Amino acid sequence: LGGRWYDRYVEGNGEKLPAGIGTGPVLDPNREPKTGLLHTLRAIFDSATAFDNTPVNIWDWTPAVRDPSKKRVTALTDAPPRTTIDFATMETLSSSTMNPLASGARGYEMFITAHPMYGTARGPSTATVTESSVDTYNAAVELGLDGPRINLIKESGDGERMVISSFACDDGKVPYIHSFGISANYATIVLMPLRLDVAALNRMIELGFLRSLEHVDYTRVVLVELATGDVVLDETIDEKVYFYHTISQAETVDGNGNLVEVSLRLCGYDVPDQLTGEDQFMRLERCRKGPEWRNRIHPGGKFCDVVCNMRNNDVEVRWNDEIKQGFELPVTRYSRASDGEFPPTIDPLNRQAHPRYVYAFGAYALGSRDYDDFGLFKFDMHTNSIAAYYQRDSAYLSEPVFVPDPDGSDEDDGVLLSQVYFGRERETRLLVIDAKSMEVVAEVSTGNRAPMDFHGAWIPT
Repeated sequence: LGGRWYDRYVEGNGEKLPAGIGTGPVLDPNREPKTGLLHTLRAIFDSATAFDNTPVNIWDWTPAVRDPSKKRVTALTDAPPRTTIDFATMETLSSSTMNPLASGARGYEMFITAHPMYGTARGPSTATVTESSVDTYNAAVELGLDGPRINLIKESGDGERMVISSFACDDGKVPYIHSFGISANYATIVLMPLRLDVAALNRMIELGFLRSLEHVDYTRVVLVELATGDVVLDETIDEKVYFYHTISQAETVDGNGNLVEVSLRLCGYDVPDQLTGEDQFMRLERCRKGPEWRNRIHPGGKFCDVVCNMRNNDVEVRWNDEIKQGFELPVTRYSRASDGEFPPTIDPLNRQAHPRYVYAFGAYALGSRDYDDFGLFKFDMHTNSIAAYYQRDSAYLSEPVFVPDPDGSDEDDGVLLSQVYFGRERETRLLVIDAKSMEVVAEVSTGNRAPMDFHGAWIPT
């Protein structure tokens, strides 16, 4: 964010970038990694105070509110978590700030995912809901006297935060959680086989946060009942599941209404290369060297279901090997909530099945051997195929954001918004793509260049 806090920092320090904790090593003018205790302390101070830490996501805490002047919107990162935004001007109103203390917290909230999830609205219709009618849930890592814990936190639209469930990290180490799953009655938190050594701060600066993570030999799956906060399943499995982004969560019941399973669908990897590898996609100092370096990047995730079997109290991992196209940044019609109403006309939290269609960005498009061949894909999970796609040479796409058609009835009635950098024209444009056919229906020129983004939001008013 090029906001007032960042501008003030640059003006006062005469530097283009403050020292920070990045995904790759921080380089000095000779392109060598900066190391040492002084740099480490400065990077931590800058990241936590004076610098608008690079936002990963945009979140609307008040989706039921249509008055722009009453909107509460923030840019989110894993740590420090949030920067306040003026919704009318998109100006940043604060530096990166820590989250307000949650009721029931026992220690310091070190990390929280950049992907909150909406809970069920308490108001029966948009005519009666208030700013606090829609709750947001998130999973956080807390450091306390008894070691690291995972907290499931609920936050109201007016900013009241409370811990509704908490459990200890069994190995005493800090896990990395980028996203989690939620459905009508349960939240699923999957702890990948990666841990952070909080004492090795200099290693984090030298290698970058992700590459400094240590590996363990198991995946832990925890299922929390939202109404009570009880942990109803806590299983450790030998199979290793790595991921950034969850897609959807479904609850299956039998003919008597008894819960059979809770299934979390995600964009998964069976190896950690996309997170901790030497050639992971955010190693910008390597990617910029040329296409031969970018072609070392992992081909992308594949569909993976982490299934909690409530009859046997066990966990099964189901990989989908039929869809060959790798992908990232998956979204569905329900990923963000809202078709102009809240709860949405088709409420994702009451669905017993996963959405049929998943939209995602993918490199190495359509079997290409070149990472630079980007595409946007519409995956049909009923046929395990690519139903439609958008792909153009030298068009570098970002995450698609689904905007439902208020007059539509089908799951794919709506459009996708994607920021695209057109390399030949050297211009960034906003594409509006028909979600049924994946054909472009509108194109907005900006006259500027901008990098691809990770996550965005469409916020109706």
